[in-house]
Amino acid sequence: MKSKSHRILAVLSDVDFSPQLIAILQNLRDCGADLRVVIIGNTELQVAKQIALLGWDLKHITKRGKFGSLLNLFLLAVEIVKFRPKTLFASGQFAAGIGMLSARLLNVPNRVFIRHHSSYHHKFKMKFGIMVDRMSNRLATAIVAVSKVVKDILIRDEAVNPDKVSVIYNGIDLVNFRREAILSEPRSTHTISNSRLLNIGVISRLTEWKGVEYTAAAFVRLQRDFPDSRLHIVGAFGDSYSDVKNILSKVASEKYTLEESNSNIPLFLQEIDVFVHVPVGIDDEAFGIVYIEALASGVTCIFTQSGVLNELETPDRYAHVVKFRNSEEIYLNLKDIAQERRNPKSAVSESWLNQFSLDQMAKGYTELLLRESR
Repeated sequence: MKSKSHRILAVLSDVDFSPQLIAILQNLRDCGADLRVVIIGNTELQVAKQIALLGWDLKHITKRGKFGSLLNLFLLAVEIVKFRPKTLFASGQFAAGIGMLSARLLNVPNRVFIRHHSSYHHKFKMKFGIMVDRMSNRLATAIVAVSKVVKDILIRDEAVNPDKVSVIYNGIDLVNFRREAILSEPRSTHTISNSRLLNIGVISRLTEWKGVEYTAAAFVRLQRDFPDSRLHIVGAFGDSYSDVKNILSKVASEKYTLEESNSNIPLFLQEIDVFVHVPVGIDDEAFGIVYIEALASGVTCIFTQSGVLNELETPDRYAHVVKFRNSEEIYLNLKDIAQERRNPKSAVSESWLNQFSLDQMAKGYTELLLRESR
């Protein structure tokens, strides 16, 4: 029988597909939590479909933006009154904002949210976002930072009490990303001449701070040396989409692919020769789950050092690390990799990777949330 003391209302927003959230919620249920889920968004979200298939207690609230927040606040308050949770757990900026406020107004004793973003609102001087962040921080009884970078921003830049912040890393299904057997043939290790194909992959939302335009510019240069090389970018089209598209217009359209999503990221990583992820600042990436996915897959990587990569000692042992906003260095590394002028990088240790498993992450959240809801 589920304990009433472990009654948890999970409020989710700003997400489509998330094996991480599913793993957290599943572990909470397995450990006896009385769980109800509110998704602020539409019924077509992949996470909503998955929760519905699992038969969990689910409620939808249509997201109305900041000008409709009062109605969203009221509708969430209704759910709180009906369910009477001991803990409200929020994931997503919108869910954190209205979740912490409504839970505080209705005296929910434990108010916990995940801080997914880092310095984004400060960097772009987004006053409303900063205000909501500070309100959420103040009203929460506990905050989960997805990396030490995020924890530092909360404490240093937003004056959050360190005792309120716990670091729980995002997790991935490590087994899926390690399976070379998903390909009919292993990844090629031969020298790639200028008549051979070099597949370059990117997984990143097309927004300015992700730095995708620098990879695109490097690829255009690489085409002169390796005309059969290909670039495949997977990521939601954001504010830098037109810039990336304009840069790539200098090469034939069949040389590159832009798509907003890919349903099989492990296979995508196994099929490319080089993976490039180059955020433009040391704390622009709050976590950077693609760093972990790429390192776990064993693909050759070109990175800038941001987010969780700051927590890997000597990352240049495992990846080609380039300077921020530097298409020249990306190009030179791509060229050297193609011509095998660089010694292969070491595989990252299993002990380091294991801290990012889905199981480890889910257990961390369960321990925190059940402790908070006693």
